[in-house]
Amino acid sequence: MGRTPCCEKGHTNKGAWAREEDERLIAYIQAHGEGCWRSLPKAAGLLRCGKSCRLRWINYLRPDVKRGNFTDEEDELIIKLHSLLGNKWSKIAARLPGRTDNEIKNHWNTNIKRKLHSKGIDPVTHRPINEHVSSTNTKLTCTNQNKPDGEEKSPELNLELRISLPSASP
Repeated sequence: MGRTPCCEKGHTNKGAWAREEDERLIAYIQAHGEGCWRSLPKAAGLLRCGKSCRLRWINYLRPDVKRGNFTDEEDELIIKLHSLLGNKWSKIAARLPGRTDNEIKNHWNTNIKRKLHSKGIDPVTHRPINEHVSSTNTKLTCTNQNKPDGEEKSPELNLELRISLPSASP
């Protein structure tokens, strides 16, 4: 047994929010505060589910949400915090006032990862990319031996692959 659905799926709007819906949600929260998101849509006269209302408020409509492009200082802070915390977007967002965890995650995945790659830095380890491959020693040997004509031909493949990786030094 699970939790009962928060709304009747057939009677809810999906997709883009209309300006009128935003205004109703803002007015309701200003008058009553953030309370029970499950009952909010009906009380506010919205044909949305509670989760949709909560996400719309948190990610777009809150008065303290910062709008516009990320600054270079914000990018540097996100990179530094990501190297310490990993993909813990809500913890990173707590250190960037006005930015939401979802907004930071999207900015990381669309902009910062690409920027780090272009600088030759691995966005996962935050180390130079060539450091991982620089001392790779690879030997590949491949032989294909066929039996003489008249006999069943069965290709034999011998493969040898040697890779030595650099030792991890602190």
